[in-house]
Amino acid sequence: MKRREQGFTLLEILVVLSLLSILLLLVGGALLGANRAVAKAQGYTASLDEMRAAQQFLRTAISEALPLDVTEDDSQADGFFIATPERLQFVSTLPGVLGGGIQRFTLQRVEQDLQVVFSQPESHKHPLRDDPQVLLHNVQALRFSFRGVSPLGQPTGWLSTWPWPKRLPAAVRIDASVNGPVPWVTQVIALRLNLSSASIEE
Repeated sequence: MKRREQGFTLLEILVVLSLLSILLLLVGGALLGANRAVAKAQGYTASLDEMRAAQQFLRTAISEALPLDVTEDDSQADGFFIATPERLQFVSTLPGVLGGGIQRFTLQRVEQDLQVVFSQPESHKHPLRDDPQVLLHNVQALRFSFRGVSPLGQPTGWLSTWPWPKRLPAAVRIDASVNGPVPWVTQVIALRLNLSSASIEE
């Protein structure tokens, strides 16, 4: 007796195809979600690294501010610590990895970037050092404030502008608003140099 050959019906094939389509959709959705999670984690890590690098640079540079005026023309010497709420200019040592030496640092927000410009004394200027370097992106707001001792020896509170450009403050506070996954934590940086040796009044 000849065995009857049986195949799949059209309905069975459609059911299998439907199940495979659902399975593929689930797998694709899981992969897409995983890719988004990885991209988000990578973005967070990059933002965190940039934030930490910027804050470490600021702590090191500002804490080592020096009471030196690197302007050779005395007629233009306006002090070694010139500070406003949105701009800070001081003299400090450049890290060895960046070439070292005593530099004038200028920190300010330009558009949405926190930038620093290094400038050497007039007779030793390096043409590339005058180019601004970006420390941090997506900075919506930036504000410096300062605390120290007045020329009369009286401690000050937090000042939005440092009124004594030939005197170092005791501390600098940096408040900022950064658009990104990592929030800015207010930085309070103490200057290492003793104020008694850091003030040079005319």
